[in-house]
Amino acid sequence: MKKYEIVKNGLDNYTLKYKDKSFDFNTDISLKAKMQGVYKTARLKMLKDLSSEGISLKKYTIEEKKDGKTYYDNTNKKELEQAYIDEETANMFNGICMDNFGMDLTDLITDIGLEDNEIEVFSKELAQALNGNFPSK
Repeated sequence: MKKYEIVKNGLDNYTLKYKDKSFDFNTDISLKAKMQGVYKTARLKMLKDLSSEGISLKKYTIEEKKDGKTYYDNTNKKELEQAYIDEETANMFNGICMDNFGMDLTDLITDIGLEDNEIEVFSKELAQALNGNFPSK
């Protein structure tokens, strides 16, 4: 049995219920745009940070010449981008949680009492609700 419930009340209206607490929250266009803009924001922040250090993104691509052909390994570049995306996603969710629940995501997870194996499912369901894509029951 889940320790929480996300209820779809209307088109863009939801309620998060757990223990003896209940939080109503809404999705809207600005929230959806913010969530969809995480990749762009993270990438711009990464490029700005690299530029301020005088580093090019090309530095993270490994070029290897073998048998007359040139191969490019972008693994380091992708990992750097993913680190920025993960950080920006966490910052965005923390801000959204503060606005809607009065605590950041970590505090919300702790308050609900979720175990490690429950956190990913909760985070996914919360993201779906905040994006307006959570199914009604």
